[in-house]
Amino acid sequence: MEILIFYILVAIGVFLSSCSQILLKKSAQREHTSKIAEMMNKQVIFAYSIFLVSVIINVIALGHEVNVKDLPILESLGYIFVPVLSLIFLNEQISGRDITALSMIVAGIIIFYL
Repeated sequence: MEILIFYILVAIGVFLSSCSQILLKKSAQREHTSKIAEMMNKQVIFAYSIFLVSVIINVIALGHEVNVKDLPILESLGYIFVPVLSLIFLNEQISGRDITALSMIVAGIIIFYL
């Protein structure tokens, strides 16, 4: 049961990483006064801080018996989280082709763990 907690922790880390990507895109869409202001604003610094937390979560999980071969499969959840978060926060559309691809990713994850 304890190992399941660390697998869930990795999934949370992937979700946080996906949220960070959305924040970076929102920041990139805004007009900035200079290149420095574009790269050193609160949104960007917060997004990279979230990335750092995600990495720390992965390191902690790997130190608690999360199998290294499982990590890339769990990281593929990001391919699901990012389009959904983009739809919600950036009003981007998800095409039929995207839904097919996302379905294949989910199927791959399920097959891997059977």
